Amino acid sequence: MTLLACLGTGRIGGEVAFLAAALNLADEIILHDIYKPVLTAQKLDITHAMDIPVSTDPRRLRDADFCIFSAGAARTPDIKTRADLFDANLPVVQEAAEMLSGFGGHLIVVTNPVDAFTWYFTEHTGLAEDQVLGFGGLLDSRRFAVALAFYGISGDARVLGEHGNHQVPVFSRLDINVPITIREQILAEICGSSMPIIKGKTGTVFGPAHHICSMIKDIAADSHRLATCSVPANGAYGIDGCALGLPVILGKCGAAIDDSWELDAWEDAKLQGAASFLGDLCRRC
Repeated sequence: MTLLACLGTGRIGGEVAFLAAALNLADEIILHDIYKPVLTAQKLDITHAMDIPVSTDPRRLRDADFCIFSAGAARTPDIKTRADLFDANLPVVQEAAEMLSGFGGHLIVVTNPVDAFTWYFTEHTGLAEDQVLGFGGLLDSRRFAVALAFYGISGDARVLGEHGNHQVPVFSRLDINVPITIREQILAEICGSSMPIIKGKTGTVFGPAHHICSMIKDIAADSHRLATCSVPANGAYGIDGCALGLPVILGKCGAAIDDSWELDAWEDAKLQGAASFLGDLCRRC
């Protein structure tokens, strides 16, 4: 039996709850949102689609096997970067941390800036670091793969670093050498790849929901699949004092950092730049 909680039931939280139930990744769902009309609507919509227990009792959040935290303000076309949401969303994160006291499952952080808030939950809740994973790396990696396909480039498309403007697409794992000028061009493209979706329908939904559910599936099945997620670096790749996207192995114990990747000079410089930026942000937590 898998109990899935969604803390924040708007676009992404609601879609994850529905998709996880439809894919048989959850046997029961707990929904919580401070905006009661949305909470009620999402519960009804799910129960009208399938026969699955749906609770709205926030006291049950700590009993969940997985909690998806996606509450707070979302990015709009007027908000230049995800990091600009820090001040608006920090109070929401602080309240959620109190609600998750005693939580024993896996927390997947979606609210932006996701790397800083992944760090917050590991520093201020008593949750073990392997319980907390920041979402974004899988979605960024898929966007990288889409961009590469446009250039006729194949290979293992992975993105490290910040889920934001300090992304680090890893070109050294591809099948060909990609010149720096093309790297920078592709990096700019993937950093801006969410904005047409935000402008067109106010926010990304399908991509995040799919990849979040894949994380749930891999952890529940103890798949030991390679992924990229935001986790505290703790010295890996010469980085400390922040959480950021790194290669991890997903399993029942959560995310274990794979520190074996050999990054080239361009990638390492970008990753250290992401760590410096996120270190400043995490110190504000």
